[in-house]
Amino acid sequence: MIVFQKASVVKREGFTLVELLVVIAIIGVLVALLLPAVQQAREAARRMSCSANFKQVALAIHNYHDTHLVFPVGAGIGGGCSGTTEKHMFSWGVHLLPYIEQSARYNQIDFTLATNDPVNYESSTNPQGGLGPVTTYICPSNPQSDLMINPGFSALLEAVPRTDMAGVTDSRDWRCNAGAGVRPRPDGNGALVAWSKIRFKDIIDGTSNTLIIGEITGDHKVTTRSSATALNGNSYAHYDLFDTSTGINGPFTMPGGGAYAFRPQAFSSFHPGGAHFALADGSVRLFTETIDQITLAGLTTRAGDEVVGEF
Repeated sequence: MIVFQKASVVKREGFTLVELLVVIAIIGVLVALLLPAVQQAREAARRMSCSANFKQVALAIHNYHDTHLVFPVGAGIGGGCSGTTEKHMFSWGVHLLPYIEQSARYNQIDFTLATNDPVNYESSTNPQGGLGPVTTYICPSNPQSDLMINPGFSALLEAVPRTDMAGVTDSRDWRCNAGAGVRPRPDGNGALVAWSKIRFKDIIDGTSNTLIIGEITGDHKVTTRSSATALNGNSYAHYDLFDTSTGINGPFTMPGGGAYAFRPQAFSSFHPGGAHFALADGSVRLFTETIDQITLAGLTTRAGDEVVGEF
């Protein structure tokens, strides 16, 4: 007699709603734990890239000095602080172009023209213009565009190339006439001044105790040709010198929680808690925004005879 057995059927059940919610909650916790670590890793990479750019510029200043036996002109305008209107002069960032592998740009510049002449700027209608974005002058942590529309700079220009670096020119207000003027003062006590004739031998305080380049930021707002506020950032082509009188991430900067102001502005960055500086010896450091102001002023002056101590 043949006996037929009924095949057993294994019943498979899906996740219950409770189990599904538990899994989702676990995934959410893991993401919450991992996301800050990922963000920190990305910022660390951006910070390293920014530091490398500062190092490259610091070495370029050394190479420029080796060639010309003087630092590049910081910035300037004919007539000095007298108030007369004369042709502007290109800043240190333009003169360093051949020393940061940007000779092609440098050779396109007509130095007989004013710094805001459209002929010298790269644009959709002038692709051969020498002055355009330079990656070395940009910090990846800054979310601004590499090009800025700044109608106050020149109504004829489409845009100007942004920079996140500025020369450290003074421990006092960098502007002429105690802040009343808009031009860089020529008597800055820092390493880069308006009409620079500063040499390494003039840095009496020591190259390892003297700042030369610092990090700067602009404003997230996007300006247009009809904007009431014309400037939302800085260009390496024009005035590119600032002082340390209001510290790092000070009241005239967005990272400092204030309203951005091109004048007087200050050194600042979007790195948490500090900003990069290159010293005259070629080293680069991230200085915290809590640095003592007296120490910062001592690091700014080239011949102040201050005892800086540890920093």
